[in-house]
Amino acid sequence: MYANVVGPIDIAIKGVCKNFTYSELYEICALCTVLGCNIRSVYPKIDFHPDMAVMNNIFTPAPSVTANYEITILWSHAWDEMRARAVNNNVWSPNHFVPLMSL
Repeated sequence: MYANVVGPIDIAIKGVCKNFTYSELYEICALCTVLGCNIRSVYPKIDFHPDMAVMNNIFTPAPSVTANYEITILWSHAWDEMRARAVNNNVWSPNHFVPLMSL
């Protein structure tokens, strides 16, 4: 269902099976199916490239079910931007995501 967006499933499965790897969009797609809800992914425009636009998306359960609620997550980093860049060849990349709550 999401192969056209996040790549071939067989490659993703092999990547998930390795220790110390980060979550990717397939895990987000799987999570919305397990929870039975939509997940809105928000990726900050830090070192943003056009091919990263897929990160700002709403993912729906497969097979399509009527979702009663939506979870919103923000891709983030545990350190401030300058420290995160310093340890990653001056490139910012997220190392976790956090829930965004409405007020």
